[in-house]
Amino acid sequence: MATLVAVVAVVAGVGAFAIYRQLDGNITKVQVGGLTGRTVYGAQNILVLGSQERLGQHGNFGYEADPGTTNSDNLLLIHLDPTHTHATVLSIPRDLFVYEPACKKRAYIGTGTWPAQSYPPGAIIDGALNIGGPTCAVETVEDLTGVKLDHFVEFDFNSFRTMVDALGGVEVCVPPGTGYHDHYSHLNLSPGKHLLKYNQALAYVRTRHGVGDGGDLPRIELQQAFISSVVQKVNKQGLFSNVPQLLSIADTATKALTVDQGLGSVSELMSLAKSLVHLKSRNVSLITLPTTTDTYPGLEEHLMAVQPQDDVLYQMIRTGQVWQGQLPVEPYAKVQVRVLNGTGQTGLAAKTAAKLRKLGFDVTGIGNAASTTTTTVDYAGLDQADGAYTLMTELKSFPAGQNTLAEPASQIGARGVVTLTLGTDFAGVKAPAAPATHRAGHHRKAAKSGTSSVPAVSTAAQNGPGAVQSRNAGASICSGLPPAYSPSAAG
Repeated sequence: MATLVAVVAVVAGVGAFAIYRQLDGNITKVQVGGLTGRTVYGAQNILVLGSQERLGQHGNFGYEADPGTTNSDNLLLIHLDPTHTHATVLSIPRDLFVYEPACKKRAYIGTGTWPAQSYPPGAIIDGALNIGGPTCAVETVEDLTGVKLDHFVEFDFNSFRTMVDALGGVEVCVPPGTGYHDHYSHLNLSPGKHLLKYNQALAYVRTRHGVGDGGDLPRIELQQAFISSVVQKVNKQGLFSNVPQLLSIADTATKALTVDQGLGSVSELMSLAKSLVHLKSRNVSLITLPTTTDTYPGLEEHLMAVQPQDDVLYQMIRTGQVWQGQLPVEPYAKVQVRVLNGTGQTGLAAKTAAKLRKLGFDVTGIGNAASTTTTTVDYAGLDQADGAYTLMTELKSFPAGQNTLAEPASQIGARGVVTLTLGTDFAGVKAPAAPATHRAGHHRKAAKSGTSSVPAVSTAAQNGPGAVQSRNAGASICSGLPPAYSPSAAG
């Protein structure tokens, strides 16, 4: 937002054609397949990737020795609402294993086509950019989320560092304790606030060995806090009255980013920038995709999908719902359920169906299933994910979820019946709540009205199944931070 508004302010304020031509010539454009390329007005879905690429650099910025490596360390799916006054930024962990479609190989990978990687286990998502370039990354994210992407932005280590310096540095925070120390990235910060520039800023958002359990999820928390700090700085510092600084930022910004053809001119960036001038930090939601480990043999250290929670988030972005601090649920009457008994306990399906009907669910039928120890909820695609999650929240013990649509089939699906299969671990249905406002109805009204979340950082990640780590970009930059690395946390 800072860079694009800077371009507008400089070109519109100075009004010099030579400056416009200089900035236009700075922009790196790339052909990206699969994008709509539609105008920047109206709802927008933009994929932003942070690449490991570090041409001309050596050491201390990751494990890869090959300077041509372009694995995407950061994957951000950004949704702008039709008025561009609310934004949802979904962080997809780089270690997530996903279905990867067949992709044409980049020249340094080889020739021909990289075969599709079926899920499970699939392939690690950060490799799509490296293997097949932006088009492969776009196709992988679209297949995963069901979200049609409009535009693409890529930045690398060099462009990140120069942008931070053009902004005059970014203030970050370190929680009380031992501080953040990472000999891999050379990060050494004591507790408290720090204004970071260049290498230290990069080390802060890159560190994983210095925080939490040493994994990717605590690093995402730092990155989201960093983004919050940038947005708050742009909102507060009176940047637009300083023409020399604006020119420096605009020059750096247009050199720093690689964009698709649809954003590949100053006029296109100006159009997007003008649409963002009323986007306030309190209306920017930063969400981390829920993931899990130990669900596939041999990949215990990597991340796999959590269903239907992940699909609920994808559906939220696809349909333009505003994040209200928790996963959305539907009115129970809209959720169709079939109950199958896999416990061998006579009559359990009928008893469970009766309790669900009392809550208001539309139970379409009951039956028997093969004997199973695990209670599951099966659903077919994103359009059924909200219903599946809603059902799961009303069971005493949160069951396993399974999307039955296997890729490469479209993951959107259609509304229909979700199936609850009772296993021997089934703990029952929750008792009906006292008559009051239905929380689902309240949630939907809030989403449609566009009301802002109270600036806060969610602690939901530690509060049970289905919880989602999130933060409001208007929250204090000292809140919601991971602790310093702890060997015990790493297991």
